Amino acid sequence: MIVYHEPVRTFLNQCSSSNSSGKDISDIVAEDMRKHCITSFGDSQKEAWKHSLPAMAKVLEKSRIDREVEVAIEYKPSISKDRIDFLLCGTDALGIRNVVVVELKQWSDANRSNKPDFVFTNGGGGLGDYWHPSYQAGNYINIMRNFNAYIQDQKIGLHACSYLHNMQEKFASFLDDTDLFPLVEKAPAYLQGDADKLQQFLEKYVSKPYRSAHNPGLLYEIDNSELRPSDQLSDMLTSALQGNDFFSYDEGQATAVATIVSTVRRCLYYRQKKTIIIQGGPGSGKSVVALRAMGQLISGARHEKKLTCAYVTANAAPKNLYKQELIGDNYKKAALKELFKDPSSFAKSRENDFACLFADEGHRVFDHAAGSHGISKDGPNAIELIIRAATVSVFFVDDDQQVTVYDYGTIEHIKQAAYKERSEVIMGDDLKLTSEFRCLGGEDYMRFIRGFLGYDTAVPYLLKPNQYDFRVFDYTVDMRDEIRKRDREERQKRDTAGLSLASSGKCRMVAGYTFDWKTKKMGRDDPGHDIALDIDTKKPFYAKWNLYITSGGGGYSWLDDPDSVEEVGCIHTCQGLDMPYCGVIIGKDMTYNRERGCLEFHKDTGVTTDTASGIHQANTSPELAARLIRNTYHVLLTRGMKGTYVYCEDPALRDYLKSLLKEN
Repeated sequence: MIVYHEPVRTFLNQCSSSNSSGKDISDIVAEDMRKHCITSFGDSQKEAWKHSLPAMAKVLEKSRIDREVEVAIEYKPSISKDRIDFLLCGTDALGIRNVVVVELKQWSDANRSNKPDFVFTNGGGGLGDYWHPSYQAGNYINIMRNFNAYIQDQKIGLHACSYLHNMQEKFASFLDDTDLFPLVEKAPAYLQGDADKLQQFLEKYVSKPYRSAHNPGLLYEIDNSELRPSDQLSDMLTSALQGNDFFSYDEGQATAVATIVSTVRRCLYYRQKKTIIIQGGPGSGKSVVALRAMGQLISGARHEKKLTCAYVTANAAPKNLYKQELIGDNYKKAALKELFKDPSSFAKSRENDFACLFADEGHRVFDHAAGSHGISKDGPNAIELIIRAATVSVFFVDDDQQVTVYDYGTIEHIKQAAYKERSEVIMGDDLKLTSEFRCLGGEDYMRFIRGFLGYDTAVPYLLKPNQYDFRVFDYTVDMRDEIRKRDREERQKRDTAGLSLASSGKCRMVAGYTFDWKTKKMGRDDPGHDIALDIDTKKPFYAKWNLYITSGGGGYSWLDDPDSVEEVGCIHTCQGLDMPYCGVIIGKDMTYNRERGCLEFHKDTGVTTDTASGIHQANTSPELAARLIRNTYHVLLTRGMKGTYVYCEDPALRDYLKSLLKEN
């Protein structure tokens, strides 16, 4: 979103005490913010504009930068919830198009933090740990590079720096320390006396404006671009587990990673025991945080000791996918599978066998207190076993993703288990992940889905096919055809890029848990089906549930199987996974009452042949059943990164969903 966008000439005039408008630059930016319905700023933000923007104006005033170069303030990339302080768009002396991001800080001092990539200072939230500003700036350009098709296709140069215009030169040796902050080599930090250096940095990349026929400006081209994940994002998992530095998507994720790593190091040194609870909704980056922190600890990043860690999840789907992505058919990497464990794996573990255990999808951890999966009915439950086995246990939770009555990992149960195991609990607002990076629909799409499902007030959704492809289908057959088409396209892209597992485009159909699994023991070619829809029309739909495979040590990955595009996955198959495009079948467990104008949930439409799911058992209360059904569709409707397609069995629900959509 473009908030403030002017040429350098206008920006300099508005920062002048004698500008023609008679308004302070902070007032001008505030007006632009309100014009775009952004009210989430206060007096402290206006004070920052009042002092930091004139400091930038002084740098530009003395520069040789053409006065028609574009300036943007508080620019918000479409995929991000954060806004960029200051941005310049133009070309260098050779005509190469570039964008320079400048993170502005009013800090006057900074000290070493216990958290990697952070500094300890008095920032916007008071005294505490803050991301090094050059990392913040570098993260912004990483977001733009990895999600903007125009930048990728046109090879737009992206460059970052920070300007701490109140910071004295004596802090330079600390803030520029490449051992502590390796990124500053590419994204330098400029201090109070570095105006000339900053000026040269800017002149190097944006000395001239970008001009072409019918060109509204480089920033408009970027802002109106299709959102598209880059190929490099596919390599993030491997990079994370190798302990390599890659940018977290936002400061919240960086804070979580740094908190985990520093807490583990301190606990081992001081012989303490702690449990960290990190909260976050679908697509907020819980798995990315878990894998990056684990990668840093097991690889001994930053010359630290290598530590024993493991990734724990009750859901086999992400565990099998990660093992497949990392190992594939390479037997030499088979040992990596030991990094991925089921909660029951720790029934025989000794206390503090592991430096850190990462319980991803922590809300899915079962109790097993009654005795199952090798856990004694007289001993600790699964959560207690995880906490006991680790010096530091980390639980990533979202109570709105509890989908069965057996999902035991609530925050309250984790706290109780930690108290029992004498492990201090660490949680708080700074450990809540709030950004949305799974789907390209961003926060607008997530707000729309939560409103549709009744978590919040329903809100209309503006369709933007070039950014996120959301469709409601009248026939399931048509939706399946579109998923097949998308899967072929994604498979071709992966083949062309030479990516691993190129045989699978990973576009799939999923459904609510309302169809019996009659074909559970059957093969793909055996006659029979589980799901039959639209049977009274000219387009009847038949499909099997996801294939039942137990060979290979339970390591089958449904998402990586190219033939599973013909099947329908359930909540247990896909929770914790991402797909480029996801087709969702909403069954009769959720309908719309036209007369009352509200959703209704029906526990009696659940399965009968697989009661272990516990979702719609007869003895479940209507209130709990409604919560579990809503949570199930919340998960299913947030799997698609590039698009989500929906078919509703209930015609009234289908019409209601369509009524919430608005054309661009």
